Amino acid sequence: MYPTHLRPRFGSVFMRETKILEIIRNRISSAGDDAAIIPFHNSHLILTTDMLHRTSDFPAGVSPFAIGWRSVAVSLSDLAAMGATPLGVLLALGDPKLEEGFVTGVLEGAMACCESVETRLIGGDIDRHQELTLVSTGIGEAKQPIRRAGAHTGEFVCVTGELGRTQAALALYVRGETKQADTLFQFSPRVDWGRNLAGIATSMIDISDGLAHSLHLLAKEGSVGFAIDEKRLPFLSEMDQLFLPLERSERIIFGGEDYELLFTLPQHLLRNDNSCPCYTVIGQVTETEVLLDGRKLPDKGYEH
Repeated sequence: MYPTHLRPRFGSVFMRETKILEIIRNRISSAGDDAAIIPFHNSHLILTTDMLHRTSDFPAGVSPFAIGWRSVAVSLSDLAAMGATPLGVLLALGDPKLEEGFVTGVLEGAMACCESVETRLIGGDIDRHQELTLVSTGIGEAKQPIRRAGAHTGEFVCVTGELGRTQAALALYVRGETKQADTLFQFSPRVDWGRNLAGIATSMIDISDGLAHSLHLLAKEGSVGFAIDEKRLPFLSEMDQLFLPLERSERIIFGGEDYELLFTLPQHLLRNDNSCPCYTVIGQVTETEVLLDGRKLPDKGYEH
């Protein structure tokens, strides 16, 4: 999310996160979506887990409430990307001090986020740890899970909400405007939209590691390409206030952790009545390559 010297390691050799994921994918064939799918009776259980750290995920000035909210929101976002209804969230907390005020704030934030999407914090674990670390596990149910693979040539590429939320929050934390930064940092998981798109969207992913990388992931899983029009990209008004145009574009396209839903939609299902302007068409599915305004879009974004 913001610069850090820490990178994934394997033995004594540093590797990109994408390489590590390739190793996992080669061993676990079912890997590759935002969450795991387990057939259960006449439906599917949807399971996901996320780990956040003080060093790489929580900037200076962030409140305990915002930490708790975001820690469960990331897993709820994964469930949303699968079109799932959340059944509950588990949260494990490790911290050097475990002070009462801090733990209470984290708990209140986590519970509030769960309540915002009509689910519950149902358990977890707590321990002392050398660095603040939170691990959330989201449990959901979906009769028709939406996978990353499934896009077809000619379909529309769409995104919910507005991009740049986390990038704006990070800039505001640096400026000491922590109240506004916390508000942006506490993003709303798009659970309702995920459920509404089940059975309609042909592929979907949540934008956790940047728009560009998310597009490449969908393209790879679906064996398709995308043609994206930059002027169609929706973004927060704060991005214009905080960044010059060139840096704004870089952060919107390559900056991580927007947690909006990126999905493909058959053209005949596009709303034409403007009654629900909750998503934006940003391009179209093509046969090969990921292009932005006709030029190849680099596959880069935030890496843990």
